[in-house]
Amino acid sequence: MLVLAILVILSLLASGVAVTADRLRRQEDERQAALRAAVDMADTRASVLYLLLTQRRTFGGLTVDDRVVLSLDERIAARDGDDTLSLVPVGNEITLDGTPHRGLGEARFALQDDRGRIAVNWAPAPVIERFVARQAGQQVPVATLQNLLEDYQDADDLHRLNSLERDGYRARGRPPPSNRALVTPLELRRVAGWGEVLARMSDGRLLDVVTSARSAQINVNTAPSDALVALPGIDEALARRLVDARQLKPFTAMAEVRQIVGGAPGGEEYLSLYPMDSGTLKMWAPGGGAVRVLHWTLTLFDREGRPWREDYEFALSQDDRPDDGVARPTAAKVLARPEAAAR
Repeated sequence: MLVLAILVILSLLASGVAVTADRLRRQEDERQAALRAAVDMADTRASVLYLLLTQRRTFGGLTVDDRVVLSLDERIAARDGDDTLSLVPVGNEITLDGTPHRGLGEARFALQDDRGRIAVNWAPAPVIERFVARQAGQQVPVATLQNLLEDYQDADDLHRLNSLERDGYRARGRPPPSNRALVTPLELRRVAGWGEVLARMSDGRLLDVVTSARSAQINVNTAPSDALVALPGIDEALARRLVDARQLKPFTAMAEVRQIVGGAPGGEEYLSLYPMDSGTLKMWAPGGGAVRVLHWTLTLFDREGRPWREDYEFALSQDDRPDDGVARPTAAKVLARPEAAAR
């Protein structure tokens, strides 16, 4: 019996050691995978920022080489010796509409133009009204929301109509207004009235659709369908048609947009076809972990500073990770895998 008991104890100890060793091995594998993912994302981030600083943009997105396509008028001007700055797509751009692309290693990334979003501080009232109605599921007085947003950002304590200032926030048990311009779209959740409107929208989707940048127009070449439907005269079907059409060939003239929607949605002053000098870089690893979001602004004309500015950076949950199965390869040499770059 004693021998049997000893054998049982030794068996249990061996099982415990095996389980512990297996757990430690899995943890080490996870740490190594997380480290590789962090290195891949850091390398991808540096490479994409390099492209943003050194490559021009077209109606199709961010170019990856020196290839240039000229329109007929531009070819005539070039023959006459005039300088030409072509915006015609070359066909191998990195899109600026949030489409996932393959980065270095196993990293994935997506670039999105700020003009492809709704600028809550600058967009025309009809655009804000349609956006709010879709999110809230009902008509909400947009004038009140705009007053609440302006009082949240201005430096005084004067109340606009049906609005709140510091005392009103305190009475409701909310953090006081920042008295400065919004830094990120997520800050909208802190603004009285807006938090309720956006309650059904995830942080990831909010970042895809809304921006705090200064832009009164929406870029038809980069806006997601959730932003396009905020344009007067655009429903979900038309928004989908616009997205499908630009994936085949980016819009290069407003006439091409009118052919699809039957006119200029709300007037052409609402629309743009070319990206801004600011946007977001989203990065993630297919195996798991948080989604990193970096907001960048190109400052090429800032003579005393850096050629770009990083405005904010934070992490989103795994629930906001895009679909890994549709990540596109890029033709950029700085993003090529080592074996491909060596060819």
